[in-house]
Amino acid sequence: MREQTISVAVPWSLSHYISLNGFHPLYRALFEDRPDWVIPNAWDNIRLAQKLRNDVVFRQEILQEVTAEKERLLAQKMSGIEREYNKHYWIANRVLTSRLPAEIEFHHTAPFPSLLRPFVFHCESFSPVFYPFAHQGTGKIHSQELIRAHYLRLFETPLCLGIYSHLPETLADLTHFFSSPIIDRKLGLSRIGLHTPDEGLDSEVAKAPLEATKFLFINSAHQNPANFFLRGGHLVLRFWQGFSLNHGQARLYLRCRRPSDALLREHGIDLDWLHQQEQNNVIWIEDYLTSRELDELMKAAHFLLLPSVSLHSVSIMQAMAHGAIPVVSDTIGTDRYVSNDQDGIILSGILSNNWQRDPESGVMIDHYKRNPELEQSLVQQLSDRISNVLQHPEHYQAMRKAIRDKVQSEFSGRLFATDFWHKVQTAYLQLLSTGWQPLRQDLENPATRQCMIEAKDWPRIFTSVPQPVSRLQTGSARVMELGGAFVCIPDGRRMELHDWSVVAEYIDPHAPSLILAQSIKQLDGCFLPQPGDDYHVSVAHRVVKDVASRLMPYPGLYAAASKIYRWMRQIRRTLMRHRNDAVDGNGPSGRCQLVRHNVQGMNILCNERNTFYAIPMCEGEFSQKRVDNNEFTLCIKGRSLADVLHKLERLPIRLEAIQDIELIEENFLGFNLIRCSNRFFAIRPQDGAFHLQKALNNGYPKMISGHAVAEVKTILEKRK
Repeated sequence: MREQTISVAVPWSLSHYISLNGFHPLYRALFEDRPDWVIPNAWDNIRLAQKLRNDVVFRQEILQEVTAEKERLLAQKMSGIEREYNKHYWIANRVLTSRLPAEIEFHHTAPFPSLLRPFVFHCESFSPVFYPFAHQGTGKIHSQELIRAHYLRLFETPLCLGIYSHLPETLADLTHFFSSPIIDRKLGLSRIGLHTPDEGLDSEVAKAPLEATKFLFINSAHQNPANFFLRGGHLVLRFWQGFSLNHGQARLYLRCRRPSDALLREHGIDLDWLHQQEQNNVIWIEDYLTSRELDELMKAAHFLLLPSVSLHSVSIMQAMAHGAIPVVSDTIGTDRYVSNDQDGIILSGILSNNWQRDPESGVMIDHYKRNPELEQSLVQQLSDRISNVLQHPEHYQAMRKAIRDKVQSEFSGRLFATDFWHKVQTAYLQLLSTGWQPLRQDLENPATRQCMIEAKDWPRIFTSVPQPVSRLQTGSARVMELGGAFVCIPDGRRMELHDWSVVAEYIDPHAPSLILAQSIKQLDGCFLPQPGDDYHVSVAHRVVKDVASRLMPYPGLYAAASKIYRWMRQIRRTLMRHRNDAVDGNGPSGRCQLVRHNVQGMNILCNERNTFYAIPMCEGEFSQKRVDNNEFTLCIKGRSLADVLHKLERLPIRLEAIQDIELIEENFLGFNLIRCSNRFFAIRPQDGAFHLQKALNNGYPKMISGHAVAEVKTILEKRK
């Protein structure tokens, strides 16, 4: 029997990504492994931004709907909870959601439906459902009666088709919290699973011998240093200090940004020991890794170490799919993925110390707090349990077989998608049987269709980061990656939540004008400085933005003013270029005064244009010509002293020894291995001699860098 086609709206703008982790990999299978009769529709933010910029009629339609929605909300009498809810469910996002061509909406983590069409909701944990009113780890839900009343109206409406979770504990908490028979009938336990493009669940992943055991710790996708400790990174390092003494060939890989020495010391790390091991068997991988690169790292690992205070479903499933044994804490939800001592190791203590039942609502609430006794217990458990497995190789092999069996039977993305969408279809057909009439929409509107995600682009969206990650900072602009797009942002701007929406610049004159593309290359150098440009957020810049916003409703006048403005900027740049060409590099514009002496081996100078430079002390006098000809080993440029100091602090090498450059090995898999200070680089011989400035600017077509030569070699071997 042929299934009835259902079109599904997936309503996430870039600002939804920030607050709700957008197209989270946990839900990738629902869209890439979906049945053919499910048609997902979501805005492609890149195409939408281009459409808004180039199509005046389309842009005016959106802005008129925004104005109408704003007036409608202002006319309503709302409680404080409703006002806060609507502040996060921004008006532009409401309009974009309603314009998506679909019969139903899909929401996850926290519900923000349009209430113009039916919606389904899937969640993992209980507290985030009530974002922004409740958060994990706080130990309390404030204003429970007001929150309960607001979400009762949301979930009891007939437009809410179903509320699903793969964790029974979450469904039980929703029952306790609402005490609503209507909502109880909508609750459903779902499967869970990973999308596997290569259908590799049936194959066994080959690993290196256990004598050279590889351990992996990973941080969150956006590599927030604060999450290092919430995920138990400090416990992993404390475990490693004792474990590595008797396992000289073992290696610990930490895919995350390294916290500062001060934070590590505060969390009980022996810094003298760590500094020594960072040149040996502790390998930090701080650079952003693509989804494919992370998969390769997990394939090489024997164990995933994740003694976290909260559940991280995707990390656990990914590790198991690649044959790595998960070592996790007993936080709520862990047992959905790991069976202790059968297909993984569960450390005890987090549940009893961090979770308690809320006396008011009866739900389980987590409260993150440091406990020295618990931390020491977890470190000891790590050591004892892992050592026991390594001493009994037959047990290790049995656990790997159990992992493979569980992945095949329980973590199939196709089974997850098929089961979920059949549940949704049944609920939708039941609603239609009551006589409910679906929203009348032009599902084939050409202007809207041009802005939808195409089938081939779903992998790009889901493998990208769900939180902003900095990819490039030039001093004139910065480039962030988020939700399948590279976003160029004017430098010096503090991004507010709604600034990430591609509609924001047409609504708020102070919002930045974003440029989006699928790759840095496709940004066409818009992030590079232009001669004569002033990149400070000046009064003049704000005036231009304000005038532009006022002229936006008058397309003809806006186009004429824009043309005149571009012409004036071109004249200014030409005049500045002639002025720059008229002076020698050591002339008036090249004269500098010393601002700071010997900042980690660098002198900081400032020229008459208030441009700051940091150059090595040992490389002679400053000259603009030497800067332009790349004659300094390293030259850091900034708009202020603080800017230069910040850039120096973020450099991945020890500045005191930047001239300490040594060729380690020639032609290793087609690359020369070079040590510069405390950093190792691999470049191809045909790409020329090694130059530090070029390496730090990613100027080599193919280059690998790391904290240890073994780390660089490992990456090269995997890419072979």
